[in-house]
Amino acid sequence: MPQDDQAVADGYVDVTARVQPQAKLDAAALPLPSVAPLVDKDATQRTAQTYAMLRGIAATQNVVYGHQNEMNRKVSTLPGRSDTYDIVQDYAGIVGVDGLALTGDELELTDAEVAAGETYASKLARLVLPAMQQGAVLTMSCHMPNFAEVAERPKVNGAYDYTGYSPNHTGGNVVSRILPGGDLHDVYTGYLDLVADFLGRMQAADVPVIFRPFHENNGSWFWWGAAYCTPSEYKNLFRSTVEYLRDEKGLHNLLYAYSPNGPIKDAADYAERYPGDAFIDITGFDLYHRDPQKDDMWMKGFDATMDVVDQFAEAHGKLAAVTEAGILVGNTGGALAKTGNQRPDWFNEALKTITPHKMAYFLTWANFNEDNFDQPYLVTAKRGHEMANEFIDFYNAPSSIFAKQMPELASITTNIVPAMSSYGYLTAPGATARVLAPMTITARVAGEEKTAQFVLKKKDGTTFATIPAARKGDALTGEITADALVAAGQTVGTIALELDGKMADSVMVLFNMPEPPKDPALVDDFESYYGDGGLLKAAYSTNCGTGCSVEPLLSAKHAGGETGLDFHYTITKDGYGGIVKNLGGVDWSPYDAVQFWVMPDGKGQKLICQLNANGEDFEVDLTDVAQQTAPQLVTLPFSLFRGKNGGTFDKSAVQHFAIYCNTIGDAGVDSHIYFDDIRAVKK
Repeated sequence: MPQDDQAVADGYVDVTARVQPQAKLDAAALPLPSVAPLVDKDATQRTAQTYAMLRGIAATQNVVYGHQNEMNRKVSTLPGRSDTYDIVQDYAGIVGVDGLALTGDELELTDAEVAAGETYASKLARLVLPAMQQGAVLTMSCHMPNFAEVAERPKVNGAYDYTGYSPNHTGGNVVSRILPGGDLHDVYTGYLDLVADFLGRMQAADVPVIFRPFHENNGSWFWWGAAYCTPSEYKNLFRSTVEYLRDEKGLHNLLYAYSPNGPIKDAADYAERYPGDAFIDITGFDLYHRDPQKDDMWMKGFDATMDVVDQFAEAHGKLAAVTEAGILVGNTGGALAKTGNQRPDWFNEALKTITPHKMAYFLTWANFNEDNFDQPYLVTAKRGHEMANEFIDFYNAPSSIFAKQMPELASITTNIVPAMSSYGYLTAPGATARVLAPMTITARVAGEEKTAQFVLKKKDGTTFATIPAARKGDALTGEITADALVAAGQTVGTIALELDGKMADSVMVLFNMPEPPKDPALVDDFESYYGDGGLLKAAYSTNCGTGCSVEPLLSAKHAGGETGLDFHYTITKDGYGGIVKNLGGVDWSPYDAVQFWVMPDGKGQKLICQLNANGEDFEVDLTDVAQQTAPQLVTLPFSLFRGKNGGTFDKSAVQHFAIYCNTIGDAGVDSHIYFDDIRAVKK
């Protein structure tokens, strides 16, 4: 539509689209399930009705629209709590909140509110209830603080101080230390008690909550990311969190959501850190459209990831959802651009891509201010963001569902059944642990299994020991003997927990394979994996753009020793792929450069070497190297690394090393670059 002079001057447009009344969905017309297989067999009836309602919507061509911080953050200064309501006179159908609101980062208390006894939890509950009363469903994520840092702070009135934003501070080996038995476990449960206070208020109001902790876990930007914990540690953290909230805190109004970052390549990719059917009600994913171009292929990759999650949800009897989606522009932390958005009708494009799938809802992130917002907003009653008219068209679309269109829950009848009648999982040893001496295997179990045993196998699948499991309460134990270790020999193998003859859980371990001596300067020489590609993949996390993939492989092409790294990348137009290795905050103060051997592929794509310190990524562009094919030794002084946020590289606490390749040009590339002997050096 043509812009007037004022629109050109201030970037806003006249709101000319008109909101059309939308009919409420009839619950009786939805294909509702007769049973709700839930993580919590004692879930409230309204929680079961909400689950059944969302399953019914997912089976239609409708999808519920969600918006994060819908009721506690907005850009517009117009009266009211919601930018969505300003535009369409309706709330989002899914209302998101985050644990950051409970520590004062995304919610404020006035002096008068404090004097009146208001808390963050009570205020947040008060703010969200109007949308719930109109039909919306509440979802809660948690950008949890780094609990290693929390433990080092002075307590406030005898309690841990959880304030501030530090989920992107990846040091401290937090996951392993907050698990039951870890030295930070009480710091973590103290935080969960804050969360449980709010969730308990929702339970008292008979409001179900979709609880979505530890999101985007396959990335490397949060301390619970794949670079900073093993798959078994992540799974056990999720599992123990469910058990704490459900069994110890008595919260029965929760639906539990799992949401790795997209794109998702296949079911195996999705399942790598999946906690198990006994702990998940909703299988979702997060995927953002970074720097959209008019003719890019992002929607195609979005569609492909939904195919994978659709199929996974169907196979596991779960509800599927797009737990986060939206636009990201640049690296400033913002989302939508104030002006010049290349895909102004993005919301309707996304709607058309989602509706053929069985996704119950999709949620966009929050509107914080005019420099960081994910949804159009108004600045006056008649003027707003340049995509405001298209957003009204999105609201008017019959398949987009907002709060007033949500069906009445009271008419829904469904029977609750447990997602699994019994379950068990290993608690020790963890994935990639080295079993070098006799030890006790431990596991947690629920239900009434008739038989339980631990099965130990070599890499070739040969069983060398079957150990009966002794049960005491909810714990199982079994002993790995010296004779069993002799039978194992030196091998990569597995330990599996079998309940009633079926495998309940399994971890990969290293039998009789001592850890090489520690060298703080060494990132990797690729000699410590014993020729096992699975161990290599366990040591690296991956991060890819839509339609892209990257795979770390062991290679005979190397600088020395027996093996090197084959960085196998497949990238599409505007795509990227990278691998990340956790260094755990290593001190590189004695060194001034990072060095590695590389055999480039001559494809001339944008090759990036990345170091992370104090939560900030620092990068060097090696595209000139990627244009060559000759093997060479590359030395990169730390002074060359530039921080994405303009920070100064702290070589005393290096968290990770990463290699990325980004597409240059319109053609996709499927190729290999070889690396070896990556280490810090003194020039």
